[in-house]
Amino acid sequence: MTNDRSRRLWILCVFFGVGVIAFGVWFGGVIPNRTCSGALPAGVSALLTYQLARTPADIEAVFGTAGDPCRAAMVAAMDRANTVDLAGFIATYGAFLAFFFLAFRQMDAGLVARIGLLAVVAAAGFDVLETSTQLRITAELPGSATALTVLAIGSTGKYLGLSVVCLCAGLAMIARGKIIGRIAGLACIAGGVMIIVGLVAVPARAALGVGNMLAWLVMLLYAAAASGQRARGLANSYRVW
Repeated sequence: MTNDRSRRLWILCVFFGVGVIAFGVWFGGVIPNRTCSGALPAGVSALLTYQLARTPADIEAVFGTAGDPCRAAMVAAMDRANTVDLAGFIATYGAFLAFFFLAFRQMDAGLVARIGLLAVVAAAGFDVLETSTQLRITAELPGSATALTVLAIGSTGKYLGLSVVCLCAGLAMIARGKIIGRIAGLACIAGGVMIIVGLVAVPARAALGVGNMLAWLVMLLYAAAASGQRARGLANSYRVW
């Protein structure tokens, strides 16, 4: 059950969540599913491989060596995706996640919502660092040692921040929901754990995207359900699903 103010926040969350989906569809059409060195495992894109590159050899695995006929097209694809990421996607998913936790603050989620908001800000900040560094590296392939270090800081910080976002969203759902809401919360927590597993285990790289997508989809569905509820009764009697 929601009050009028939290319902408006849920509606804004849904609005930006639909924007996230639109960006996701666009990214799916422009990001290659292979690098200049060959095909990638299912669920792993060239952009993800680039984000997690740590050495000049890793960069050349994505873009090929100097003179590789694949390099120019790969640089163009990565620059296009990163420019759109920096110009609009980060702000859109940041707003989606922020409104999710702002709505929960209206539902007395308290500490979990505040931590979630801080994690959103941190993840978005690290994402800006990561994306701007990727644009810098493609201009000076294979990139300096400093640039690769900054890329590692940005990508690691982003994914750790997003995992905390998912964990906090899950805990908030469990605390404020009925049985379906609690199941949704467990799904979000599972998504957060998958992000961490994908970050630290190379064979499980696909779990990064899958875990994040799972959690965000559940959050969007939860927000849509909450935004459709009318305010009734006492403010402290909120329950979703």
